[in-house]
This record gives sequence, structure tokens and C-alpha cells, in this order.
Amino acid sequence: MERNQPDPPVAEIQNPAPAVMLVCNDSGHCEELSQLLRSQNWRVLLPPNLTEAIRRMEMCDLLLIKTEVASEPLFNTLKGLAESPAGWRVPVVIIVDKPDPPGALKCLSLGADDCLAWPMNPDWLLARIRGAIHRKHLHDQEQRIFEIELKAKQEAESLVSSLLAMGVEAVRQKDPIKLLELILSESMRLTDCEGGTIYLRTDDNRLRFVLVRNDMVDLNMGGTAGKPISWQPLRLYDDAGRPVTKYVACQAALSGQIINVEDAYTTTRYDFSGTKQFDASTGYRSKSFLTVPLKNERQQVIGVLQLINARDSKTGAIVPFDSSLQPAIEAFSVLAAAVLDACRPAVESASRT
Repeated sequence: MERNQPDPPVAEIQNPAPAVMLVCNDSGHCEELSQLLRSQNWRVLLPPNLTEAIRRMEMCDLLLIKTEVASEPLFNTLKGLAESPAGWRVPVVIIVDKPDPPGALKCLSLGADDCLAWPMNPDWLLARIRGAIHRKHLHDQEQRIFEIELKAKQEAESLVSSLLAMGVEAVRQKDPIKLLELILSESMRLTDCEGGTIYLRTDDNRLRFVLVRNDMVDLNMGGTAGKPISWQPLRLYDDAGRPVTKYVACQAALSGQIINVEDAYTTTRYDFSGTKQFDASTGYRSKSFLTVPLKNERQQVIGVLQLINARDSKTGAIVPFDSSLQPAIEAFSVLAAAVLDACRPAVESASRT
């Protein structure tokens, strides 16, 4: 809904300095180890005891335990970690004052990444810690990839289900407006967004509002049950014949490219003055926009699908539209374009009422 050139390249994300949680009962050794770790620009966390350190392990990249000897209390702690839901997501390195090969082997068998004897060469200690942290980061990356692939699989299954349902409905449904309503509602559901609009490109090069929906402000305009749309169409060309590219829907229609805007209030590429007027009158806050050109089988842009305010599935916060959903939305856009192209007279007539 508009009353946006592709996103600028995202700056490379810099990983924060690794955080090492240090548990050491000897104040002298604790200070020495802390200084050594900080010399690498690592963050050092100093919990009061091992129990508190275990409770807060998710805050760090590595747990470093300095103790006199590998004894039964330490073994029990390691066993508890191995049996915990978090498992060994955070590596554990143990330093003992008294060399004890059997104790060290037991620590390793219980899941510790390393068990070293004090004193030791500082470079050696740093290398072992650095290696453990690197392995953790690799594991975290693999976990993120797994979660992304799982999410993509779930979304693909949801998309197939939605497309099959709409395919059945397309065969049964004789009213193109009802079918467009279904496509818009399924697009909003799949992306978990708050609003959506379908525009029709008219013969005089304007984008006419066909459907306008926003669940958060109870906005329902156009279609079988909505109020008549009073908003004026968007012009694609001005009086001098120049393309109007300041509006994101117009730019998507003219360029034939999908445009993803993270925040309508911070972008300088597009004019969202109409959107801001709408927000001011309703108390709403429009933020993220995904604008998709609708192309017929001849690759001509005959309309636009626009989705507004994607929501985080866990927190409900408004977030940018996930680019991984783009193929799914493109599939919906193909259906919408087919309806617009095949039923243009009926859609034009309905959009004027």
C-alpha cells in the first residue's frame, strides 16, 4: 500500500570478540590468566563459582576452568554438562595444577575439549583455546545452516500445500476477485505480514488499487466484502512522459524487479509520504515493504503485489521481509498475474466500484 532501487548492499557483519568465562579459585592465577586472555582482545567473564558459570554458559564462547586437580566434583560437573539439553555447545578447557594423566583422560572422555597442566607456555595455551573457540564457531555455523535449511523445507511444504489448495480453488472458483483475495491472504499468511495490496496496471499506464488489506487496522478495501476503494491510481508516467520512479510500486512495475524495503521511514530512495499520512491518521507504523511485479506469460508487467510489515515469528516484532521467501512469493505472483491477465475486464470492472 502506497499513499522503493533495490536495497543497498548490507555491510559485512563483524563478529564480536570471543568471550571466555574463567573459573579460578586462586586470585593470583586468575589475574595472570585474565591478562593473557585480554591480550588477545578477548572478553573475560569472571563468575563467582563453577555452578554460576555452568548456569550462564550460553553467554560465552569457551569455559576455562583452573583447578588444583581433576577430582570427583569436577567429573560430576562434566557429567552434568554431557547430560544437559545444551550439551557441549560451549567448549570446556581445564587447567590443573598437578599433572594427572588418568584424571585428564577421564575429563576428555566426559567431553572436555582439553585438559592441560599448569604452568605452561602462554602461546601454547592461547593456541589451544583459539582452536576450541574456532571449532565452536564452525559448529554454530553448521547449526545455523541446518536451521535455515529446515525453515526452507517447512516453507516449501507450506507453499506446496497453499498452491495445491489454490489450484483446486482456481478450478472451482468462477469469481476472479475471490481468487485474488485468496492469493493475497495466502501471501500474507506465508510471510506472516500485516498488510497487502494488489494493483492492476491499466491501459493508460496507471496502477489501480484492486485489493487493500491490513489486519492491524481492520482495513478491508476492494473485493467481495471490502469497502469501495477511494484512493486514486498511481501514475507510472508524468505529463512529460517521464517514468515516475519515486514510488516503490511504480518502480517495481517499471523495472520488473522485486524491491525489498527494510524501513519506509529511513529509506531515501522512495517517497513514502502517502504511507506516512496513512500512519498519522490511524496510529499505525508502516515499516517493511516487499513489492513484486506481476508478469503475464509474455513477461509484461500487468500489476503489482505489495506486502507490508513482516513479523518475527517468535517476538511479533516488525522485521524486514526474509529474502529466502522470495521464490515462494514469486510463485504466488505468477498465479495472481494469470488471474489478472485472463480476467482483466472483470477485475477492471470490480476495481472501479
